[in-house]
Amino acid sequence: MTVQQNISIPERLRPFVRQVWTLDTNDLSVYADGCPGIIFQQTDSGLILNENKKLSPIFLYGQTVEPIRMAATDSVKMIVVCFRPHVVHSIFRLSAKEITDDCLDLSLLPPVPRINLTEQLWNTVALEKQTQILFDYMQQLIARNRSRIDAGMEYAATQLWQSGRQLPLKKLQQTLNLSERSFQRKFEQFIGVPPRLFSKIAQFQAAVGQLRSGNFFKLSDVAYDNGYADQSHFIRDFKKFTGLSPLAFHKHPGNAAHPDFPGLTG
Repeated sequence: MTVQQNISIPERLRPFVRQVWTLDTNDLSVYADGCPGIIFQQTDSGLILNENKKLSPIFLYGQTVEPIRMAATDSVKMIVVCFRPHVVHSIFRLSAKEITDDCLDLSLLPPVPRINLTEQLWNTVALEKQTQILFDYMQQLIARNRSRIDAGMEYAATQLWQSGRQLPLKKLQQTLNLSERSFQRKFEQFIGVPPRLFSKIAQFQAAVGQLRSGNFFKLSDVAYDNGYADQSHFIRDFKKFTGLSPLAFHKHPGNAAHPDFPGLTG
C-alpha cells in the first residue's frame, strides 16, 4: 500500500477536516480511529466492502467500531478526507449514528448546485484538481447548510480523546449542563457512538500508538500504560476493534509501515 499525505487543507475547511491523504492499494483494512470521512475511489473492478457490498465511487463513512475490509481485484486509487469526530451532523444534516459501521453513497444526498461530484472526479486525472473538486463540494455544502461547529460536542470529543477513559462522564455532563440522557443522545447524534464507547476507542488508539512506536518492553506494559485494568481487558478490547490480538497486530508489517494513519492497515 502506498500512502501519501502532502495535501494542504483550505483554511475554511480546517475546523471540519482533520487530514487528507491518498492511497494506492487493492486491499485495505480499517479499524476504529474515532473519525468519519469521505472516500473517493477509482477502480475498474469495483471496491467491495466486507466481501458482500459494492461501494459507490464516492461515499461517506461513519464511525468504525467493528473492523472492516475493502478489497478489489485490481489496484485502487483513493482520496480519503478524514473529518473531525463531531462534524457529520453539522455538514450533512443527518445523525452520525445512522452511518456508524456503514457507508452512504453521496449521490443519494441532495446535490450541490453546479457540482456533479462523481462525473467531475472521474473525468479529472490530476490529483490536485480532484482534491480541489472535493474541497469545493464541501465548502459549498457547508455554506448551503450553514454548518457550524457545535462547541459543546467539540469540547466533549476533545476531552474524551485526550483523556481516554480517565475523564468521568458526569463531569462532562455537568460542564455542558446536560442530563445524562440528553448528553448521550446528543453525543450519538453528532459523533455516532455513545460517549463511553468513544472513550474506549481513544484508549485503544493510544495503545496502538505505543505499539507502533515500539516504546514498551512487554505487551502488559502497553495495557497498564494506557489505563487497562489488566492484560485480558486489553486483549479483549483490541480484538473487538481489530479482529487481531495485540501481538498479531504488532507483528503485522502493514501496521508499522504507516504510523501516521491510525485507522488503516495495508
